[in-house]
Amino acid sequence: MMSRAGSSRQKRRTRGLHGTTLGLLAAGLGVVVVVAMVVVYDHAWVARNRADPNDPSVRVGGAIRSISGSEAVRRVRYDPATRTARVEATSKYYDATKPLKENQEYLATEGRLGAQLALYENRAVDSVTVLLYHDRDLLATVTAGQGQVFAQMKVEYSGRLAER
Repeated sequence: MMSRAGSSRQKRRTRGLHGTTLGLLAAGLGVVVVVAMVVVYDHAWVARNRADPNDPSVRVGGAIRSISGSEAVRRVRYDPATRTARVEATSKYYDATKPLKENQEYLATEGRLGAQLALYENRAVDSVTVLLYHDRDLLATVTAGQGQVFAQMKVEYSGRLAER
């Protein structure tokens, strides 16, 4: 036969076990709710910030990324009124240890290829200006228009690459 003290201890142990179980269930439910809120917020953020692939600035920026690297593009602006695009990018090919003429050739080729690719079958853009930087220094500006051949694209050098 069980004494009253033993029965009382058994009840307390059972109550403690139920309390711990309920606490764990509440904590688990809290984690599930937080994860669900994060997932919903993430989907809303992605939908709100999704780039429209038909936006001319997305296409122009993508063209420059394909030439200068995925992290190269700093800023892209498109003006629908004038049908012009302006891209600021970090040069992938500039190297301060190389001679002036070699850097000029690399920058001209990098900018012209990017502009040519940005304009290729892109009827929404009439002209593109590509500004190539190293850190904060503007090195070259390449300007190109629809139908313009590679060699005719205007290249202007700045800062340490400007002709002295």
